[in-house]
Amino acid sequence: MKILIVKIGAIGDVVMALPTLTYIRKQYPTAKIYWIAGEIVKDLIEETKLVDEVIAVNEKKLLKGSILERIAEIWKVWRQIGFIRFDITLYYYYSGAYKILFLPTSSKKFLEFSRDKQKRANPVPGRHHTCAYISTFSEENGSHTIDFEYPPFPIFRSEHQAIKEKFRDKKCIILSCGGAKNILREDDLRRWPIDRYVALTKLLIADGCEVFLSGSQSDLWISEHFSDLKVHDFISKFDLISFISFLKTGDLFITHDSGPLHLADLAGVPSIALFGPTPPSSFKSLLPDSTFIWGGENLTCRPCYDGKSYANCSKALCMESISVIQVYELVKKKLTEKKIGSI
Repeated sequence: MKILIVKIGAIGDVVMALPTLTYIRKQYPTAKIYWIAGEIVKDLIEETKLVDEVIAVNEKKLLKGSILERIAEIWKVWRQIGFIRFDITLYYYYSGAYKILFLPTSSKKFLEFSRDKQKRANPVPGRHHTCAYISTFSEENGSHTIDFEYPPFPIFRSEHQAIKEKFRDKKCIILSCGGAKNILREDDLRRWPIDRYVALTKLLIADGCEVFLSGSQSDLWISEHFSDLKVHDFISKFDLISFISFLKTGDLFITHDSGPLHLADLAGVPSIALFGPTPPSSFKSLLPDSTFIWGGENLTCRPCYDGKSYANCSKALCMESISVIQVYELVKKKLTEKKIGSI
């Protein structure tokens, strides 16, 4: 049995697709699984130990490079999987843009996302996105239930264990204030305003919490907003696997709808997620201790995200409607439930 998965990115989408691997392995434990993925998520997929071969592409060159760079990326994939006959190909896109990557291959069964409700619409609006990946593979789209099971990520690096030990009697809150962007676009409508994160941080520090900033290289702009506050700045310090390990030092993770929210699930750290234009039912954390706030309760335009684009909105009123006090009170509630210090 040979199975090909095609899902290049983004990080959050790939994480939500990972339970499909555990589901497939239960059905076909000896199958050889190939995955065409972006270079940024290659290590993440390999860390699951459930994929036999990850064929990585440079997403920036493939999508925005010169003609020669695009051809080189396509040829790189063709050289690795060309002319393989797969039993199942799972193509997790509506658009056919990435089909050229596996053009020389063949497949007995080709399964893809579909908007055709008469046939089998998937993803289904309002249902968690993880279900879309699994049900596309299982070809079941009815009232069945699926137990989502992430591959285990037991790695906890010594430097992060040391942080955990150093602040073991403290309330450790990790913030991710940026993200919500990929190669093709920046989804800033999904972000909670940075001044709200700063105001929340001031309240948390006053209560004796240790606040940690996290993010990637593209999030370095965030640091200057916290320059006058006593925070631990780890923005741009970790690769993807190290970031998951780092998240395990936190008692609570706070962010908006973005890739780090789903990485927190792999780390097993409970989160508070802030939603606006996207529906929480489709993208919320799957951990039982996690929760969310959906801003814009009285806005008829919410949600406006259709899986590809947003409404023509110059100001995310839904995100701005989430107050600092609202988040702060929820943080206090979650920390009290965990019985960490006193707040």
